[in-house]
Amino acid sequence: VKSWKAFNPFLYLGGFMKKILLILLLLFLIPLSACGRVKYEFKDGVLYGDGKEASGTFEFKSGKNKVKGNFVNGLPDGVFEKYYSDGSIMLKDAYVGGKNVAEELYYKNGQLMGAFSETEALRLFYENGNIVMSVNLQTGETVVYHENGVPLMAILGNSAVIFNENNEMLFRIDNGQPVDLGATLNQLEDGSYELVKDNKVLAKIDANGQIGTYLYSTGEPLMSFNSSNNLSEILFKDGTVLFKSDGTNFTLNYKDGKPLYEAKGENWKFFSNDGEEIISNFDNITDIKKLD
Repeated sequence: VKSWKAFNPFLYLGGFMKKILLILLLLFLIPLSACGRVKYEFKDGVLYGDGKEASGTFEFKSGKNKVKGNFVNGLPDGVFEKYYSDGSIMLKDAYVGGKNVAEELYYKNGQLMGAFSETEALRLFYENGNIVMSVNLQTGETVVYHENGVPLMAILGNSAVIFNENNEMLFRIDNGQPVDLGATLNQLEDGSYELVKDNKVLAKIDANGQIGTYLYSTGEPLMSFNSSNNLSEILFKDGTVLFKSDGTNFTLNYKDGKPLYEAKGENWKFFSNDGEEIISNFDNITDIKKLD
C-alpha cells in the first residue's frame, strides 16, 4: 500500500513553489546585473561613464564603422583605428589630449590613400601608390601631379607654375605677374589665339581672352580656365576630369571620374575608390564597449 504521503498535494505544491521562487530569483538578479553596468556616453568630444570622464581602451561605432582606441579622462589619446565594413583598416588617427595631431587614410587593399600631420604636408595617393596632391602646411605650397609623378601645377602665394607631362613649363606667374617663357601668342583667322613655343602649341585661347586651354605635349587638353565664372579644370589625357574648381569649392577625382576628395567651403569629404565616404571625425557614436 502506498503511503498517504505520496498523495499529499502540498508536497507537489512545495516543489512547484521552489521552482517559482527560483525563477523569481533569476528575474530579480537580471535587473541587478543590468544596473551594475556602466552607461557610456560620448558628448561634446568627451567620453563619460555614468557621468564621469572615462579612461581605458574602447570599441564603438561611428556611424556604421567600427572604431577602436584609448581615452584618458574622457579625451581620445593615442592611435584610433576605424574600419571598413569588410574589416579592413580605413584610417588611423593620432590624438594627444583630445587633439587630432596626425591622420592616415587607407584603401581597402591596405595602400595608403592620404597622410596628414600638424608638422608635415597633406599628401594624397592613388591606389597604385602614385602621388596626386601635396600641401606643405608650413609654407602653404600646393602641388598637383601628373599620373607619372611629374608636378603638373604648383601654387605658392601669388606665384604659380604649370608643367606638361614631360616637365616642360607652360605657364609661370611670380608675385601676380606673368613671366615671359619665350612663347609667342599668334592670332588665328577666327580671332582666337595660340600660344606657341619651338613650333609647338602650348595653349589655345578664345577671341575674348576669357577661356583658355593648356595642352599636353601630344595635344590633348590638360588644363582649362574660364575667367568669366572662375571655373577651372585639370584633365587626364583621356578627357576625364582630375580636378575641378569654381574658386570656392573643388573636387579631386579618381581616373574614372569618381570623387576622391571634395571641399565645399569649410566642409570636406574623402571617398574610397568604390564611393564609400571616409569619415575621419567621431560622428554619431553608438554601441560603446570598454575593452580594457
